[in-house]
Amino acid sequence: MRGAVPLARVRGKHEAGFTLVELLIAGVLGLVVVGAAVTVFTASIRSEPGISSRAAQIQQARTTMERLTRELRQGSGVATASPSQLSMNTYVNSATCGGDPSAMAIECRVTYSCSADDCTRTEAQPADGSAPGPAVLAISGLSSSDVFSYSPDATDPSYVAIRLEYPAETGDDAITLTDGVALRNRSGP
Repeated sequence: MRGAVPLARVRGKHEAGFTLVELLIAGVLGLVVVGAAVTVFTASIRSEPGISSRAAQIQQARTTMERLTRELRQGSGVATASPSQLSMNTYVNSATCGGDPSAMAIECRVTYSCSADDCTRTEAQPADGSAPGPAVLAISGLSSSDVFSYSPDATDPSYVAIRLEYPAETGDDAITLTDGVALRNRSGP
């Protein structure tokens, strides 16, 4: 049978394909890449609640810092000054300080007391501090109770510096917020 066509056909170079070994290696490499991507994704999902909590803590500190500096700027004097406590006479919303809700603002004694973990804020009316209201949590999570410093000294300060320190949670991510206020409305010598 001279002119018979063979049953098996020979492939040419242009028809080359993958061998079973090549397909297995490509599959394993694909699985390694997908596994690494899944690991990175799940790690970021797990860390998100901690990051959100830290961001809320920092926002709480910034808001409190802004309120504290505003109260100091419009205050008329510092009554008690220590590294962990600040009492000042300042103007606040009259409804929160026991005044007439229709009045805009009245002078009250506002006290910030800080421990190694948190700071509380108390308003007292009259401004001599004789009738304090309830203490309200202002900041939590601090690493130091030394929040306030005074210049030239604590007995008659003309400048109050505020320093809020948060401890590191994962090594080197400690956070410190600082601000200061010159007491422009202060009464005294």
